[in-house]
Amino acid sequence: MKMPPFLLGIALIFWGWQTEFWILAIPIAIILECPRFFSWRWDLSNNDFRRIANFCVLLLIIITVYIFITNRTIYLIYNILQWLPLIFFPLMAFQNYSVKETIDIRTMFLLLKNPTTPAVDNKFIVNLNYPYFVICIWSASVGHSENILFYIVMVLVLSIALWYIRSPRVSPLVWLSFILLAATMGFITQIALHQLHLNLENAVVAWLSQGNELQSNALQKQTNMGAVGLLKQSNDIIFRVNTESKKDFPLLLKEAIYNKYQGGIWVATKSEFTPVKPDFSGKNWALGNQLDNKSIINIAGTFPSNQGLLKLANGTFAINNLSVNSLEKNPYGTVKYTSKSNSIAYQIQFNYNYDFDIPPTADDLYIDQQEKASLEQIIKQLNLKGKSQKQILQEVNNYFQDNFSYSLQLIGKDKNLTSLSTFLLKTRSGHCEYFATATTMLLRALGIPTRYVVGYSVHEFSRLENVYIVRNRHAHAWALVYLNGKWQSFDTTPVDWRSLEDANISILAFMGDLWALLVFKLSSLSQVISIYDILKYGGLLSLVLLIIFLGKFKNKKLVRRISGKILVGKNQKAIVTENTQFDLIEKALNNSGLIRHPSESLKNWIIRIQQELTNSDLVSDLIMELLPIIELYYRDRFDPAGINATEKLQLNAAIQAWLNKYRQYH
Repeated sequence: MKMPPFLLGIALIFWGWQTEFWILAIPIAIILECPRFFSWRWDLSNNDFRRIANFCVLLLIIITVYIFITNRTIYLIYNILQWLPLIFFPLMAFQNYSVKETIDIRTMFLLLKNPTTPAVDNKFIVNLNYPYFVICIWSASVGHSENILFYIVMVLVLSIALWYIRSPRVSPLVWLSFILLAATMGFITQIALHQLHLNLENAVVAWLSQGNELQSNALQKQTNMGAVGLLKQSNDIIFRVNTESKKDFPLLLKEAIYNKYQGGIWVATKSEFTPVKPDFSGKNWALGNQLDNKSIINIAGTFPSNQGLLKLANGTFAINNLSVNSLEKNPYGTVKYTSKSNSIAYQIQFNYNYDFDIPPTADDLYIDQQEKASLEQIIKQLNLKGKSQKQILQEVNNYFQDNFSYSLQLIGKDKNLTSLSTFLLKTRSGHCEYFATATTMLLRALGIPTRYVVGYSVHEFSRLENVYIVRNRHAHAWALVYLNGKWQSFDTTPVDWRSLEDANISILAFMGDLWALLVFKLSSLSQVISIYDILKYGGLLSLVLLIIFLGKFKNKKLVRRISGKILVGKNQKAIVTENTQFDLIEKALNNSGLIRHPSESLKNWIIRIQQELTNSDLVSDLIMELLPIIELYYRDRFDPAGINATEKLQLNAAIQAWLNKYRQYH
């Protein structure tokens, strides 16, 4: 089926508009539309198209690796889909500039043996214009546009394509009515599908995030207290911390803060997020008043999603060099972001002597009724009532350091006790969530406002990278205590927890660190090089590769068709063929009511006629006599070498003889 003029170019421009790949879409559209203005064609074989298909596969691999390195999220597939028109462009270009302007589809299946025999009855011969048109529309649909204009333009483009293949028996008015009805129903359906897509996407993200300590829910945190089994943590490096001074290390970077605990779940009550506005550069964000006495650290990492929670130190008042779409902060100091990429880097400025979170509320003293008995028992045992806040903190810390042990082995809870009471009164062994929760509850029982914090411990210095590295297993929980008019970190987890976790690491972990460093460097490079730089320099590299690739075809014939003649390139002997009388056969059959369909090849047309004319063996035999004539006619029309003078005379004589027989019968 012949592609309507400029429809492919329109689809490509539509793709470039939606994906912002204008620098690619415009030249590709021009190249693919130019064949209608030029008659020169490449004479390509199946082996040539197999090499072109291999080149497209190589392009797909390169683009996939790049996207995987720069945006390792579940949205990776969407990014790959946006590049499909570029990936299949070489195949389309060589098809449209080839003599036959079609492709043997078998050459595209790289696992199949390269076909050497012609496709019988054009069974495997296809024109990829319409499939490529569909790919352009599909790739445009995963672009960034979310307004109704996308749908309107898509309907118009598809309507143009459908107009050219409509049945002539249907009136234009009826056809237009059906198109408008389909567009209306499609619009309603796509709204429903979009909502279903969002719900499914959220469900998948939630499922993939189960048990993942990387991404804490900003409003609710279900702890692993009371579970049974071994808490396994990954050794993967998730972000890096760089600073000129090491005075603040080990450092605790908070991610989310909670103020109410009940039934093993921490929640953040009254924690509505409000937008944080950047300065004129769009990269610097103020969380509090600027302070002269400050510490500065730089953080960079690749996270599971392009939205999440920033890792911040206590007293953070400024975030600089952060390129994100939006930033929001809740009253407790939790800061969340959304970004186009899952790789982010930023600088924080902080001062431990200040904090910018809301003062204590009643929720910061809330104690679950089920926990009061065990807490009172510990308070009485330690004789903590009546002591100063400083003394209480010292006694509580000593109590946990001297009488409890750190363990990732989850041993469940007593049937008659809560998870927290089991930890305090029975097992006295657990991971950081136990210690942070128990500390928070004990201090609250003594009237000290306390909050529960999850984040990361920054303590491992990498000599390989000369920065501090933070792994998944460095996820940590601790208490935030309100003392002397400000919130301060208070961590009672036994100090040997870091060494205990390090002892379980495989000696082969170093190899994983090398790979992580390579991925990080490539990802960091992608942050300083814009997409337009990638397209520009990548386009130049692709052009060089394409020139080298075209060298494979330097010995191929460049053929030109002019008014029924075939003129061969200057290195070949010129052969001129005259118009044959085969069109008289087609005219005679059309006059008899045996109409050839617009998209039907001569051979398929003749075979169909022979199958339909079952009532007359004579006519059927006469029709089948056309097959060898068609073979010779095809050679005369499409073979660059043409046919010799004797064969030309034989062709014209066979056509005339067949016409005489046909006229005698009629």
